[in-house]
This record gives sequence, structure tokens and C-alpha cells, in this order.
Amino acid sequence: MRWLVVLPFERPGLMGMDFADELTELGHDVRTFEYRKDNPLYKNRSTKTAYQALLRRSLERTCLGWQPSLVLVIKGGPITADLIARVKRKVDTLFLNFFPDNPLWMMPFEAIEAYDLFFTKERYAMRSLEQVGLRNLAYLPMYCVPSAHHPVTPTADEARRYGAQISFVGNRYPYRERFVRALRDYPLKVWGSGWTATEDPVVRAIAGPPVFGHEKLLVYSASTVSLNHHHPMNDIVGVNTRTFELAAAGACQIVDLKEDLHDLFKAGEEIVGYRDMGELRRQLDVHLEHPDEARAIGANARRRALAEHTLRHRIEAMLAMVEERFGKRS
Repeated sequence: MRWLVVLPFERPGLMGMDFADELTELGHDVRTFEYRKDNPLYKNRSTKTAYQALLRRSLERTCLGWQPSLVLVIKGGPITADLIARVKRKVDTLFLNFFPDNPLWMMPFEAIEAYDLFFTKERYAMRSLEQVGLRNLAYLPMYCVPSAHHPVTPTADEARRYGAQISFVGNRYPYRERFVRALRDYPLKVWGSGWTATEDPVVRAIAGPPVFGHEKLLVYSASTVSLNHHHPMNDIVGVNTRTFELAAAGACQIVDLKEDLHDLFKAGEEIVGYRDMGELRRQLDVHLEHPDEARAIGANARRRALAEHTLRHRIEAMLAMVEERFGKRS
């Protein structure tokens, strides 16, 4: 089957490229189209609108020339309803969107409605959109990629550099800095963009730079527990990507309980959940005192992630929903 994956950037390791790689491995014929550009024409306000229009025309020509069976858009803010309609009038294709954030904040209704299937990780958003008449919605949670998310064995030097009793990986935002300050009496290390620039010397003392790829896995594997605190506006009842990355890496994650989390991992066995700061502190006390139990929880999480929550599982679910609603594609 021909797939055109329309993604922000054609860079290894970024979302969208993982879909392209997995679909190729499954035997599909896959091409990619980058809808953002890291150049002055895209970044400059005075030229961005016109440049985006040129990119949309290029995407339209690509669709008409190659005629994919499925066009999978990853997020796709610049992709308009008019573009989708023009292509579908000329090509027998389905437009799918996999949206990794909360679309209520980031996508106009008419753009969401233009897709044949719009996949969202956020059931709150899905329910809200259904209440105003949209019928092209489907729930699809985030995922792990086993080749990228797995346990590693740090050297002694790496364990000293990346290890901590408690780690937290994520860029600095005001709400996250308040969260970290509330735990300043714990043996915590934070990693991500912006932390070393904070004006708070207590936070700056535990701050590390952004980590990616193998370095991020070293942080997960060298820590007793890993915190996963969801974005208060992006993840209403849904679950973020880090949940699945930590699980596949075999980390014991201590995570604020979201409604959807209960269907994905077992609290107390595969993840450690909390509902407020008092419960978080109690869970930290217990699992720092019993690191063997923390490791067992991480191992359970990894087994569950590999059994149910890989990118391949999500693609299989996506294809099943496409066939159910539109018949088998060729």
C-alpha cells in the first residue's frame, strides 16, 4: 500500500520518521513530505504565510503525481481543509491525522473535520469534538519504539554523570519549575532545555542539559525512579509520550494519574501513580527505600509496553479502523 507521511521535519528520531520506518518495515511503499522548513523564509513572519502556501502547492503536486492510498499527516497545523478537499477530488486517497497533542488548543474545527480519520490521544478532546457533531474521530494513544526505547547498562562514569535517585526529563516551564521546587528536599536531578538558565539557585544546582537518544536512556536506566508529570493543558485525561518511553526503557515511573492511564498500565504493578503532592511524596519515600521493588515495577512496565504499546500496535489499530470504516485499501 502506498503511504505519504506528511511530517514536520524529515529528521531521524522525530515523530513521523518513526511511522515511515515502521511502515516500510511492514512492506508498505512509503514516501515522506516535510511541511516545515528550518530556513529564513519559513521563520520570518513577513514571508511565512506565502512560503507555507508554496509548500501546500508542492504537497498537492506530490499527492497528484504519486497518488498514495493513504496520506498520514503528523499534527499538520499548516495543512488546510481546502488542500485536503482539492486532493480528494482528484485522487482516490484517504487523509489520516495522528495528533500527538491536544487538538482543542491547536487546530480549527474545519481542519479537523476535513480528515477522513482524525486520531487523538486525548479522549477529552474526542468527546468535546463529538459533542459538536464531528464523526471522523478515533482514539489512539501514544506509543514506544522498541529500537529506540530500551534499557541500557551505564558504565561507572555514566552512572555518576547521569544517575540520580530521582530523575525528571522535560523542558523547563513555569509550572514544572514550581513542581520541582516543591520537591527540593529530595535527591532529584532534572534534565531538559531551560533548566540551567533558571534564576533559582536551588533548581539550577540540580539542572542538567537536554538529553536525547542514548543519553536519555542512560538517565532512565541510572535512576532509581523517574518522574512523569503531565502538562496541565495538553494532557487532560490522556497520556503523554514519556509514559511509554519510560515503560519501554524499564524505568520505574511515578506519574500523576490520568483517566486513560488505567486502561494502559496497572497502577502499583507497572507504574506508580499519585493524585496530589502528598501522595507523590509518600510514593517517593516508599520506592527510594525499596529500590528492588522499583526495579520490578520497571520490568513489569517494559513487558506491558512491548506486548501492547509499540508503534506497530498503533499502526495495526489504525489500519483496522481504516478497513472498518472505508473497506480494505490497496
